[in-house]
Amino acid sequence: MKHKTLFTSLLIAMPSLFASSALLASPYLTISTTTTSRDYPLENGNAVVVPLTKDKYQLTISGIDGQCDNQLPSKIKFNTPIPLLCGETTQLPLIIRFTGDYSFSYQEENQTLLFKRQPKKVAQTAFKRPLPKVQCEAFIDGPKDINVSSSFADGTLLREVFSGEELRVNNGQVTVTPSQANGGLILLEPVQALAKTSDAEINKTINYRNANIYFVMVDRFNNSDSPKSQPYSRHNDNKQEIGTFHGGDLKGVTEKLDYIKSLGTNVIWLSPIVEQVRGFVGGGDSGSFPFYAYHGYWARDFTKVDESFGSEEDLKRLVSEAHKLGIKVLLDAVINHPGYATLADAQFDGLNVITTPEKLPTQWADWAPKKGENWHSFHNNINYQSSNWKDWWGSDWVRTGLPGYDQPGSSDTTLSLAGLPDFKTESTKHVQPPQWLMNNPGTRVTSRDSYTVADYLIEWQTDWVKRFGIDGYRVDTVKHVEPEVWKRLKSEATDSLEQWRTLNNTSGQPFWMMGEVWGHSAYRSPYFDDGFDALINFDMQKKLDKGAACFSQMADTYKHYSNSIADSTDFNPVSYMSSHDTELFFSRFKNYQMQKSAANALLLSPGAVQIYYGDEIARDIGPFADDFHQGTRSDMLWSLDTNKQQLLEHWKTVGQFRDRHPAVGAGVHHVITDDDAFVFSRTLGEDKVVVAYFGR
Repeated sequence: MKHKTLFTSLLIAMPSLFASSALLASPYLTISTTTTSRDYPLENGNAVVVPLTKDKYQLTISGIDGQCDNQLPSKIKFNTPIPLLCGETTQLPLIIRFTGDYSFSYQEENQTLLFKRQPKKVAQTAFKRPLPKVQCEAFIDGPKDINVSSSFADGTLLREVFSGEELRVNNGQVTVTPSQANGGLILLEPVQALAKTSDAEINKTINYRNANIYFVMVDRFNNSDSPKSQPYSRHNDNKQEIGTFHGGDLKGVTEKLDYIKSLGTNVIWLSPIVEQVRGFVGGGDSGSFPFYAYHGYWARDFTKVDESFGSEEDLKRLVSEAHKLGIKVLLDAVINHPGYATLADAQFDGLNVITTPEKLPTQWADWAPKKGENWHSFHNNINYQSSNWKDWWGSDWVRTGLPGYDQPGSSDTTLSLAGLPDFKTESTKHVQPPQWLMNNPGTRVTSRDSYTVADYLIEWQTDWVKRFGIDGYRVDTVKHVEPEVWKRLKSEATDSLEQWRTLNNTSGQPFWMMGEVWGHSAYRSPYFDDGFDALINFDMQKKLDKGAACFSQMADTYKHYSNSIADSTDFNPVSYMSSHDTELFFSRFKNYQMQKSAANALLLSPGAVQIYYGDEIARDIGPFADDFHQGTRSDMLWSLDTNKQQLLEHWKTVGQFRDRHPAVGAGVHHVITDDDAFVFSRTLGEDKVVVAYFGR
């Protein structure tokens, strides 16, 4: 999870262009901070206008082909052409001292980038990318022959998934009639289903490589009890509700399990459900909205379910009902940091750090800016120099910029992400939990002899596994915590799951850990030695631009992913098209056909895949003021127009095909030669499928 509170950043997938000889050069500009990034295609002579806030950025320009003698400048200057490197990635630091709109213009003739500050604020408009320029097979109506002899013997009865037509293999071929409505795609499977025992044997070996993971941001997904008031004196802002709780809860997720299953989902990843900080911080660079911890990544108490999300009984029922449907449940494990100190928490916990108590309302949670103030102005009521901050987490627990605390460092494991307190997970000192935490109503936090910070955090996380049978974790901010902590977490969570299974007389796959290493692509890095079974693949989102424009553009990517998986028994990328930290794919092109074709490219990818809630119905961004990624957490839509309903039905068809066939994600990828189409098979044991694409 990448966080944003007092400052705004741009969010997007990290760049990594996988060049194909079949496509044109496509330069991309990526603007990133230490936690977020967003990419923009560069077209010769056309300016890209980007809103930037005061911050330090890195510019990355990739995809410039050819040769040149350019040398990088020592620093970026306004209105001065910046020479770019050819045939390799250009990376340049950029410091923005004044919030505003800035333009970047690419000049192909001399391979330079011109950087300007816009004289006036540009009105906020929806950014819509041009469709990628790719070479592609041309779709031609009529029947087509497919050579399936390498997968299916003569006489085998196959089913084409979209049409439902049954076809008999004759002389190694079947004849199909592709449709533009399906993006020119054909999916072939044997009519005779695999035996259950064969399914079980295959599932033991794939280790989630065919996982179809549905990521639910609980607060924004489905409200089971609308309307309802929020606990902990949390409020609506009665405006755009950009950073407030919207009412989604665990019961709401349970109500929609059949829907989630219908997408071909076999794993659910829930955003963090533990108790969050009670109050708000200022949202965006301008403090234009109150920003609550609706997303779940600002924990207050790691041992309780936040009352906004429901109760322990709600969680127990969700896990039980999901398991009945064959769906595994992942919780989101956050060990790097807790949440911020807010006015509401300071009051509830009796922290004497308020400078002007007589000016505050009876309930500090009710504070709101007056004329001439914004939502950042709540800081004016807090004494950040008070020695009483020792009564908060305490210097033995976190490093942060407060009196008596160690200052954050500059290394990955000691820095402060978005100003959040950094847990001292490396410390060997024996500590006691802060008193306010042990006094928290309903907490399971207790004092332990000879426990370190990491000991407590691991115990708090694995207790959920031991009590509820959680199948795995999606692990937040992996590179910001020491590897030994992750190894211990995996080991102790594995033991906890076995304890739960023994108590409940059940069995299943080993405990599974998927890690978020910001910007990581599809390769086996040393993080896989630290207890992780899979890593989120930030490489795929940009590849889907071209893959959605033309499915055959995925040829090199599929080959690379499949070969990498085959070469290692413990490598598994988790590819995605949208996320809460980058972009919604639909917001890139605002095009339903592109969204449908992107679904084909993602769902048929080797390795695991992750679907962000609403990808399947083209959920678009919501209001975000000056904090872009708030828009990516818009409410799930349950009332669908015709375009969205057609997209959903297509998504279900391809998703269920993937779920029926472990070979799609975990099988051997074999390209079948065809001059007029992109055809391949996937094989895992007795499970075999053939996919064919006949152009756009």
